[in-house]
Amino acid sequence: MSFRKEKALELVEKARVNERLAHAYLITGPAGSGKEEIAIRLIEMTMPGNPRVAQTLEELRGPTTVITGPESKSRRITVKSIREAEHHLHLASEKTVTKFVVIKDAECLGVEAENAFLKTLEEPPEGSRLILITSRPEMLLDTILSRCIRIDLTGETGPAPIPDKARPFLEAMKRHSMGKVKGVSGALGLMAGFSNLLKEEKETVGKENVAAYKAEIDQYQKTTEGSYLKQREEYYKALTESQYLNRRNQLLEYLVMWFGDALRQQNGARYLDLPEFADATGQLAKTLTANELSKRVDAVDELRSNLNTNATEALALEVGFIRAFA
Repeated sequence: MSFRKEKALELVEKARVNERLAHAYLITGPAGSGKEEIAIRLIEMTMPGNPRVAQTLEELRGPTTVITGPESKSRRITVKSIREAEHHLHLASEKTVTKFVVIKDAECLGVEAENAFLKTLEEPPEGSRLILITSRPEMLLDTILSRCIRIDLTGETGPAPIPDKARPFLEAMKRHSMGKVKGVSGALGLMAGFSNLLKEEKETVGKENVAAYKAEIDQYQKTTEGSYLKQREEYYKALTESQYLNRRNQLLEYLVMWFGDALRQQNGARYLDLPEFADATGQLAKTLTANELSKRVDAVDELRSNLNTNATEALALEVGFIRAFA
């Protein structure tokens, strides 16, 4: 489940107090969600006196903290930088010192660098912690994902932006919540609208990256070896898939926001993610119990998990929407 930065910080502090901090964290979320702030706090809470002073990760770079990320125009994290980070972790230090490796934009690791990093992730040296930061966790190997405690962040407090493409779907959600469309047929109708929205997003992303790749062909085909453009073709294919999955996850967040706003209205919260649809989510707050709403949020989270496996997208959507809306 996704959390706002403040709630995530609260949970991290609770883990520290209970001495249950993990050896590896994967911090995910959109731009501006507070990923680096969570990383900063995880590092600072191991320092003597538990200070709260750093404003950026770069301020924490030093003998106990290595920060690495994409290099050069390729925007890849090299195997060399991963090896250097691992070497840092294995250097002798006092037992009271905790060493950190922070990998920014971890989606840029690539399979070779990920495999190089995996052994350290599986068997981290004593007194070390690993933090991966990414907005595209779906680009990482499952073996990486399964070995990290995941902290999923939503955007900042306040109304969520609603792109024009998503508005018709939210209007359909409103009709459903107001009781104008009910049952399994209503849930499947919502699923159809969501599926059409995903199709539009996939086509948009594909066209953008095809255009970018063609521009590179025009610029480099006469000045570079053929293997370079082949590598770029593979890069754009992977990028297209990654961007589509990222946008799909962003759209799934609207389902969480919807039921979350209903729960907030039940509890008299001061803000809503989708205030424009407060009448519809308010109706849900009146007709469903907090437990029922929580089960619907769980159904959306299960849908998101299923979509991140090898399950057929259409089947996962059908099952998920029936559980969440029927």
